[in-house]
Amino acid sequence: MWIICMFDIPIKMKIQTRKATRFRKQLLDNGFLMKQYSVYIKPVSSLGAAKTITKNLKNIIPDNSSVTFLYITDKQYLMTDNFFGKNFDENEEVVREKNGQILLF
Repeated sequence: MWIICMFDIPIKMKIQTRKATRFRKQLLDNGFLMKQYSVYIKPVSSLGAAKTITKNLKNIIPDNSSVTFLYITDKQYLMTDNFFGKNFDENEEVVREKNGQILLF
């Protein structure tokens, strides 16, 4: 399974920026990889594990924010097409390799 976290967090004031940064850091600390600035992904072993992770993360969602957790299977994720521009040098596969993570499925 995969968790896709998509969010819109307002950052008009300094305190909002700090809360948004804290939320993104928590995603990274929980093993998510940044796909885009407000889209993070994480492989998990099961829907139950995914729900446990997102249940814990929902407690730190900043006020006035919109966060969506989408759960998809490996089969659905494999149907994803990723395209990168000419000089794009880092994607989730590169980041995973840098961090010594291995994709097992």
